[in-house]
Amino acid sequence: MPETTHRDQDETASALAAWLEDHLPGASGVTVGGIEAPPTNGFSSETIMFEASWHAAGGAEVARRLVARVAPTGHTVFLEPDFAAQCRVVDAVARSGAVPLPRLVGTEEDPSLLGAPFLVMERVDGRIPTDNPPFAAGGWVVDAAPEEQERMWWSGIEAMAAVHRLHWGELGLQFLDDSRWGRAGVDRELGYYRAFLDWVCGDDVPPVVAATLSWLEDNRPAEAGPLALLWGDSRLGNLIFDDFRCVAVLDWEMTCLGQPEMDLGWWLYFDRQFTTALGMARPGGFPTREETIRRYEELLGRPMVGVEFYEVFAGFRFAVIMARLAELLQETDILPMDSDMGRDNIATQLLAEMLDLPRG
Repeated sequence: MPETTHRDQDETASALAAWLEDHLPGASGVTVGGIEAPPTNGFSSETIMFEASWHAAGGAEVARRLVARVAPTGHTVFLEPDFAAQCRVVDAVARSGAVPLPRLVGTEEDPSLLGAPFLVMERVDGRIPTDNPPFAAGGWVVDAAPEEQERMWWSGIEAMAAVHRLHWGELGLQFLDDSRWGRAGVDRELGYYRAFLDWVCGDDVPPVVAATLSWLEDNRPAEAGPLALLWGDSRLGNLIFDDFRCVAVLDWEMTCLGQPEMDLGWWLYFDRQFTTALGMARPGGFPTREETIRRYEELLGRPMVGVEFYEVFAGFRFAVIMARLAELLQETDILPMDSDMGRDNIATQLLAEMLDLPRG
């Protein structure tokens, strides 16, 4: 389980300082301190927050708060995670200037410095809606005025649409069109998550998940539109807000090519998963599902097709991820080995409700 506390602080500071001196044009005398990990560090990429200062060309003193994202090396959530691809996407999207992203300092594929490849970016000031506890349980999102909640929602939607309007071929992201799991889009993602599910569950697939997969196979849309770059993990909890406006899009671990409806479905699914599915009211200023779909059609200039399918597909993918997380939590003694979290969890429960399936 990745966590910064296992690192020697002095060695980490020295490695980051040396790397920055090589990657900051004209910088000298780089020092690094204030190393810490956010409380959400877990089974995904390790996050290291730190402060750096240096002498710029001409002698001026520069100080920055930076963040390093380090590829996982032990327990990994996803089947065949590709951190290098994630770095290339972040770099390309950042260079486009069309999507609010933290300024990228650089990427490093050599694992010798921090034990794994990593990227470094500037830290963005702002607030992130929390998953644990869910933001709808209380706090700054719930306490905001309805007009602030609405501004937050639409700002996030507009940031997601900015991703979908990018020309991924012009950004040099052709490498994402990998046919190992099938044709780009839902065919490929279904192929990947079938393999993911087999890796995690083998022949012991939870009944709700098996029934959902069968439903998806029978109801997949034609997907006639052009391929778009997809953010992947498109939800409020992966956005930084300042004055209830999105200032940074985070977490590109699930990026791929496909129809924008896939990201929109993930967004809508998680809105439901972290509010009404947990017995909590949605913030009053949040627009409805129908209003959101209509606005997205305006932003992309075409109808949204098969949104219900993509919402169910989001629940299916999250259920597979939850099964893997349960396995990891058991392996690290956080959950007992007889826990049924992999079979009965927030994702399988919501899927059962969405498709009118037995929960067991």
